[in-house]
Order: sequence, then C-alpha cells, then structure tokens
Amino acid sequence: MKRVMSLRGNMRRWLTLCSGCLLLLLLSGCSIIDDPKALMRTPQLSSDRESLFNVINVETKGSIIAPKDVKSSIRTADLDNDGVKEAIVFYETPDETVRIHGMILKQQGDSWSVQVRFDGEGQNLETFDLKDLAGDGRLNIIAGFSGGGEDVQKGLTIYSYDGEKVDNLLTLPYSNFLIDDLNQDGQLDITVVNLKREQNATVTTYQLDGTSFKELDQIQLDDAVEEYYNTVSGNITPKLRGIILDASFGAHYAYSHMLVMKNGKFEDLVPSQDFTFKNYPVYSGDVDGDGILEVARSEKPIGWEEPPYDMPLFSYYQWDEGVGWKFVKQQYMDPSGRFYFNFPKEWTNNVTIDPKSNPDEHLWFVKVDSGETVAEIRFFSLSEWENYKDQWELLAWDYDKVIGFYSKSNMKVNKGEQEIKR
Repeated sequence: MKRVMSLRGNMRRWLTLCSGCLLLLLLSGCSIIDDPKALMRTPQLSSDRESLFNVINVETKGSIIAPKDVKSSIRTADLDNDGVKEAIVFYETPDETVRIHGMILKQQGDSWSVQVRFDGEGQNLETFDLKDLAGDGRLNIIAGFSGGGEDVQKGLTIYSYDGEKVDNLLTLPYSNFLIDDLNQDGQLDITVVNLKREQNATVTTYQLDGTSFKELDQIQLDDAVEEYYNTVSGNITPKLRGIILDASFGAHYAYSHMLVMKNGKFEDLVPSQDFTFKNYPVYSGDVDGDGILEVARSEKPIGWEEPPYDMPLFSYYQWDEGVGWKFVKQQYMDPSGRFYFNFPKEWTNNVTIDPKSNPDEHLWFVKVDSGETVAEIRFFSLSEWENYKDQWELLAWDYDKVIGFYSKSNMKVNKGEQEIKR
C-alpha cells in the first residue's frame, strides 16, 4: 500500500508539472506573468510591467492569489479584441463575505488602470484559463473555485468581458472539465464532469451561443468511483476527437472511459470496465507521440499464475474505427514512480518478466520460449554501483540506491519519470 500511495502522489506531481508546462508554452494569445514579489527581485523589469505590479499591489493590498494548477497569478491578454492588452488577476479578502475577487486592468502606454472588479466563488482558486469560446476573437475568463475542503465537487464559472463590464455566463458544479471541439464544428466547447463519489457521474458538453450556453449532449456513467484522477481530451482516431476519463476505485485500482461525440451524441467506446482495468492508477494519454490518445490496461506477464498478480505491467491501446482496439506498446512502470521502461516492439509476446523478480530489488526480463535473460533492472547500494557502473546503464536514483539497467544487446532504456503528451 505504501508503494501504491507513493505512485499516486508521484503521478499527481507529474500531471501538475505537465499541465503547468503546457499552459506556459501553448497558451495562445496571452502571456503569463509570475508572482510580483518573485519578479520584482529581478532588476530588468520593463517600465510597463513594473507599473502593472505596482498598481496591482496597491489595488489588492498584496493579496493576489494563484490557481492551484499553475504558479502564475497574473495573465495579460487582449480580452475584448480591441488591440490593447488587459491584465487579469484574482485576489482574496478573507474578512469579507465574498472572499475571492477578480480584477481587470487596461494598459495605457506604460501605465495600467483598473477597469472593473468582479466576484469569484468559494475560498480557493483551483484553476484559471482564458479561451475564445465564441470564436469571435474575445477571450472568456474560465475559473474554477472550491470551498477549501476535500470535496470532489467544485464550482466552475465562465465570464465574458466587453471592455466595460464582466458578465457571468455560466456557473455550475464540476469535478473535472475539459475544453475542446468534440463535435468538430470549428468552435470550442466545454465538457463538464460532475461526479457523485461512489454513486454515478454525468458528463455534459456545452457550447457558447451568443451570450448563453446551450447543452450539446449529456451522458450518465454508473461509476461508483472515488475520483477521476486524470481527464484528457484529443484525437481518439485521426478523424475523431474525444475524452478519456481515468477513474480510481477500491484501494488503488482503476479503469478508464473513452467518450466520443458522433452526430452530436455521446458514445462510450469502453462500456465494460474489464478491458481497461488497472492494478495501479496509470495515466492515459499520447504515449507514443503520434497525436492519438491511448488508454492503458494491466497485463499479466506471460507465465505468471493468476490470481494473484500485482506486477505493474501495462499495455497501451488506441481505438481503431471498424477494427476496435489496436495494441501500441507495452510498458513496465516502477510502482514508486522512479522510472518506466517501454518494451521494444520485438519483445511483444516474446519476452516476459521472470516470476522471481522483485520490483524493489531485481527484475529479470526473459524470453518466453527459452527463459534466457535479455535485460535486467537492479537496485544497487552506492558502493556496489562502483563495481557495475562501467557495464550497467544508470536508470534512476532512489535516495541511497542506484537503479541500473543492463542488456547484452546494449539496448538503451527510458530514463526518469513517465512523460505522456496531453
């Protein structure tokens, strides 16, 4: 159990890191500014940014807040599509009835002035994004709030700004949400997942129509799960977009849904939990970098008895219209998140993990037909590693242990933490 909890913690950190990097690199049409206190230590600030920081600090009394999913607290963008940048920031007033507020400032030369303030919800800012949901060049403010507890359900609010005032276009509860174009009509839509823990979940897709949102479709999932620990959207096939929901249940088990929208209606491509069952909470995503999402399932290593088995070996599959599931790759993932290892394609059905292997000490990868060892992963003390480092490849460090990889064929191995494109 200790290893499992460590894995889940590590995976959440990887997801947070990946999400933060994607926001920093891919957020179109706007820029992100770090916390003023950190940046003001750097002397090379432009005059307009220094002016912005000074105004924000005065107007918020230094109480700005950053969303939990990224470190940045200030965004600059042309919200109303008039050619002039605005800055958007959230701040808190703990002693007031409304605890969280938003503020929009407009750039005027090298100075900034407050244009409007608006109310937020709850006690914590969970997420904060800017997207053109109407397709008219104006960016909507998308913010997720929570009440500060451990509840799965949070509150999602979508705002519009017309240059003078902020309007609240949509407020509803959510557990997870994704922004994509699931019906592929050229306009972004927002899919909201609302989970009632250990009961069921509804997945609803909305699209902005003028100044209000219309519901495109909704599907109910009979999911008696703890949480959706990972949600990702993208291409399910080269021509079909969809979302994958990775759900956890029991002590540490998981499975996945793959939802697509055909002719404006949701379809669950994985109606049975059996196919995507996982004995560890593995993240679905684009594992091979081809732009298509894959879903993982646990695999019993060839030659192992069942039950029980608890070896973290997974196969990743893509959905192929007309064919069904298409195998992509097999992967061994260290239970404590220290490394992962993608099997070479030629190993599929030909190489297995020796049953005498121990995930925290020594792993042998052997041929199915002959039992010949083709590769090894081993944990060394620092002193032991000195005797093996010339023949073995360094895979990862684990405090006072060195994790090494060896193959007679000089095959290279994946190093470090799992990297999945989302």
